[in-house]
Amino acid sequence: MSVYWSDLVRRLTPYVPGEQPKIANLVKLNTNENPYGPSPKALAAMAAETSETLRLYPDPNSDRFKQAVARFFAIDPASVFAGNGSDEVLAHTFLALLKHDKPLLFPDITYSFYPVYCGLYDIVYATVPLDAEFGIRVDDYLAQEAGAIILANPNAPTSRLLPLTEIERLLAGKPETLIVIDEAYIDFGGESAVPLTQRYPNLLVIQTLSKSRSLAGLRAGYAIGHPALIEARDRQSRKADRPHAWSGF
Repeated sequence: MSVYWSDLVRRLTPYVPGEQPKIANLVKLNTNENPYGPSPKALAAMAAETSETLRLYPDPNSDRFKQAVARFFAIDPASVFAGNGSDEVLAHTFLALLKHDKPLLFPDITYSFYPVYCGLYDIVYATVPLDAEFGIRVDDYLAQEAGAIILANPNAPTSRLLPLTEIERLLAGKPETLIVIDEAYIDFGGESAVPLTQRYPNLLVIQTLSKSRSLAGLRAGYAIGHPALIEARDRQSRKADRPHAWSGF
């Protein structure tokens, strides 16, 4: 019944998630699920919340979650945006902050959801080739006109890490350009760029609880950046009239 499809949907090339075989005790590397279970403390905290209060809608601002993230990173809760997994956080980021007249830049080999979001939100983009060793060359981004830049760090699926010194060089070299660092895998080998958000208002860092913390089923993600960036995201997400599905810890 594709006769009912919109022109936008017809043009989209959808994201194809990793295959989900129905085999017990299978470690699925294709979906990057952590083979180890979540922290017992996390399980205990979730169990404590499963009471008669589940009849109530959660706090749409996820204040408890934002406060927990802020305490962990020693930042202001106003610098934190919470969402239902980092994919939703990314979706709001693309729509609220990455649509400009100049193209959005990202590597030619990276998270395959980026071009899907560009197609969904009609965002002009250009891909930047990785080097011969599948690394990101900051100079290539400094040399090009960009409305915004998004980099997965470590990059997926190459696993190559861009050092903080290079991220800072990019931030300093393009002060008028928003730089988004997608840190879904940062805990597996690398230093987070979150501290740089306190010095560079053009930086937004996105993280998830799905990977290193083994909480993929919880669908919890967040972004950290200057309060003005967070306000833009809050405005866009509230316009979508979609309350968060959980209230945090």
